[in-house]
Amino acid sequence: MARFEINFLDENTDEALLAEIQRVAASFSGASLSKRLFVKLSGRVSASTVRKRFGGWREALDAAGVGHLYNGPRVTEKMRRNRISREMSESDLIAELRRVQLAVGRNVLSVQEFNRLSVIGVGAIRGKFGTWQKALAAAGISQSNLAKRYSDEECFENLAAVWTHYGRAPQYLEMNQSPSVVGPKAYVVRWGTWRKCLRAFVDWANATESEPNVPSVRETDPVSAPKVRSTPAEDRHEIPLRLKWRVHVRDNFRCVACGRNPPQHGVTLHADHIKPWADGGKTILENLQTLCEPCNLGKGRSYTKVI
Repeated sequence: MARFEINFLDENTDEALLAEIQRVAASFSGASLSKRLFVKLSGRVSASTVRKRFGGWREALDAAGVGHLYNGPRVTEKMRRNRISREMSESDLIAELRRVQLAVGRNVLSVQEFNRLSVIGVGAIRGKFGTWQKALAAAGISQSNLAKRYSDEECFENLAAVWTHYGRAPQYLEMNQSPSVVGPKAYVVRWGTWRKCLRAFVDWANATESEPNVPSVRETDPVSAPKVRSTPAEDRHEIPLRLKWRVHVRDNFRCVACGRNPPQHGVTLHADHIKPWADGGKTILENLQTLCEPCNLGKGRSYTKVI
């Protein structure tokens, strides 16, 4: 007498799907169980149903306790993250950004922190919002200083400080260390390569100082502007960055009084007026010298050039 049987599962619960995988595996004597072979042996459920329910064929076999029968390509962490991100809406991504930001415990969020703590990668965020900055703005999260856009002037000031600290052109990775406050990637993004960055800095530092005079409040008033003149750079007490650089280069990045330099002795170098500014000394190369901080503080108001 013929028997009537259904060729599908009574229910598609996780337990029923796992039981079907285990049933097929128990009757299977091969070394690996592919999706195509499973469908042929089962005939009661499609492999796509199983894969969608458990996130992948390998995950399904692992959940059923027969992961040893999997012989397909290994799913990398990146592949897993990409699969999860494809299923997330824009509002889901914003929620994930806020979740990670709360986990960090600060008002700002960096790319590095997000990649470390999120279930997805930053690539999914950029793919949906265009840029990391736009995504943070959509989520109402502040941008980390690690991703701050520095001006050329800020980059050059930082590079001058690091160059003076080492007494030579710094190496790329040294820009990740104190006293640098601007990472090396910011320079490469701006100038293309580290070598091009160093060339741009040297050209900038060695150029003729062309800092514009800073007008006073009265100079902006058309009525009183003719009565007020701005102060020439050589008569100002503040020493421009380019001029400090020339002083340190001329003095070989060493204190002219004691000979100490930052790499060997950990001192901080100053550009010092030989004839004090308060006594009429000019802010020009000829009236400036390199002194370490202790020597500069102990110099007093001597008019004599330290040799």
